Amino acid sequence: MDFSVPIEGISVEVRKNLLVVRSERPLKTLSSAVLNGGLREANIIVNCQVPKDYDHADPKGYLRCAIREAGFPLDKAVGMMTAVNIRNAAIATKRHGDLTVSSIVTAGLTNAIRVGEIIFEKKVGTINVILLIDGDLTGGCMVDALKTAVEAKTVALRELDVRSSVSFELASGTSTDSIVVACTGRGRKFKYAGTATEIGGLIGKSIIEAVKDAIRRQDGIISNRPLINRLMERGITLDDLMDAALELFQPHPGIETREKAIRMLRKGFEEALSDVNVAALVISGLRLEEDGRYGLIPGLRGEIFRGDPLFLLADEILGMAIANYIAGTRGLFEFVRFDKMKPGILKRLGPVLDDVICGIIAGVSSNAYSAALKRE
Repeated sequence: MDFSVPIEGISVEVRKNLLVVRSERPLKTLSSAVLNGGLREANIIVNCQVPKDYDHADPKGYLRCAIREAGFPLDKAVGMMTAVNIRNAAIATKRHGDLTVSSIVTAGLTNAIRVGEIIFEKKVGTINVILLIDGDLTGGCMVDALKTAVEAKTVALRELDVRSSVSFELASGTSTDSIVVACTGRGRKFKYAGTATEIGGLIGKSIIEAVKDAIRRQDGIISNRPLINRLMERGITLDDLMDAALELFQPHPGIETREKAIRMLRKGFEEALSDVNVAALVISGLRLEEDGRYGLIPGLRGEIFRGDPLFLLADEILGMAIANYIAGTRGLFEFVRFDKMKPGILKRLGPVLDDVICGIIAGVSSNAYSAALKRE
């Protein structure tokens, strides 16, 4: 990959386990970096890749050793660290007239979290951002640029529907994100870098593009990833669907054994979950579930929604629509059976999501029995 950026006097390279940004002249930097964070001048910005089993005992000491071994002066360096493969870094550059903004991002999401949550299990994975601006920013403007960059990172995660590893809610970042904003100090003077400004617009576009590309490179997550992936990100697996379907399994002509049922059901789930119309209906249910929890359904407060009120019919309507689409009228009868018994995972899902998943299971189960009868 080409790690160059079109800013005069600045180079980007990978040296062993270091992604290094070097500047011929000192850069003004503002950062949350582990080493030499805060507001300072630096000629070197380092993103250091650490082993996945790194124990975090002395991160500053680790970075000092890595930077010294690379031959860089410690007093001129700013250092971050990540367990992400630094060769999966993404770079996005945006220009307007004489203004150039480049974002260099590494991203891993195993540690994704929603702000306000508490994470107890330490996992590797972080989003590190280096934002380079070819301009002269005041101190306040540097803060403004950092704020805009963090907002843009969160927008990128929202556009990819990245989920918290703790709660399965929309993630706002990881628990160990770090950012460096650096400007060359030459050219035009900037006092503001919020979202309404020219420079803020470039920052937003470059960060969003680079964050999404870095996530794709590291974790393979793209916008239109398979539906089963979207469900797994919410704690719902194919095995969960299988177990719920098998819990109500009844031996049937052509599908007399549990082993035969497993084969037929698995094939049915794979087919149903790859259907774009099933995906569209399920995604609408996921959104409805989330809006309901936050009290965003007009006329329905969140606490009432979470109690699954009897007057809320949209969840059953959506679930039945999915069952009907997959298996026709027979699927509707199977939906009633599963909705009443609520086997397996259906017991722990929310007011809308239980019916959405019930619709998938009912449709696939019904098709399995129907296919078995035809073979007879």
